[in-house]
Amino acid sequence: MEPTFQLPRVAEPISLKDKAYNAIKSAILSLKLKPGDPLVESDLAQQLGISKTPVRDALLELEREGFVTKVLFKGTYVTEVTLKDVREVFQLRAVLEGLAARLAAPLLSAKELEKAEEIIAAAEAALAEGDIALCSEHGKRFHNLIINKADNQWLQSITRNLDDHLQRFRLLSDQINGRLNKSLKEHRKILETLQRRDPLAAEEAARGHLFSVLQDLSEDEDASES
Repeated sequence: MEPTFQLPRVAEPISLKDKAYNAIKSAILSLKLKPGDPLVESDLAQQLGISKTPVRDALLELEREGFVTKVLFKGTYVTEVTLKDVREVFQLRAVLEGLAARLAAPLLSAKELEKAEEIIAAAEAALAEGDIALCSEHGKRFHNLIINKADNQWLQSITRNLDDHLQRFRLLSDQINGRLNKSLKEHRKILETLQRRDPLAAEEAARGHLFSVLQDLSEDEDASES
């Protein structure tokens, strides 16, 4: 059967613009490029070994996504993280992850609960060794395990859309003294409610955890401004 339309052939697996976009975005999300850092097209092009055109296109896309800010007559910068941004994303994520925990509580298998236990244990080991990045990554895996188990594709889609912005906020919160240790205790509390198959308690624990992170970020921001 002949197709009713013809898709254009793909010339390359990934364009130079996409490569530049992925590299710059990765640096922003990992805080290698920090909020407020200047983004000079010629410097970025030289580092990536490409021309300025794909870099310019990549920066335009990142600007549309809110990761890059262009200031007239001054230049382009990594978008600052404001307390308003943090508050809005965490408020929304708290509601979504609370719902995910409530939906996942009766659905998680014994094997998946064991996996969650292993993830938390790995995070605790990483923190004990001083590996903050690895500890944070395990924390993200714990959250994703619960979200992926919730039988709601729209919830999963919306949380994925928030993930990139949340990643920066999560790494910023991880730098607050004692925050990771507190998060691990809160993760254990969430896990305990899931092991009891208590949907409402799981929802409350998941929401409480994210609002706890938000509170610490807010207090840290207030302290830095005083």
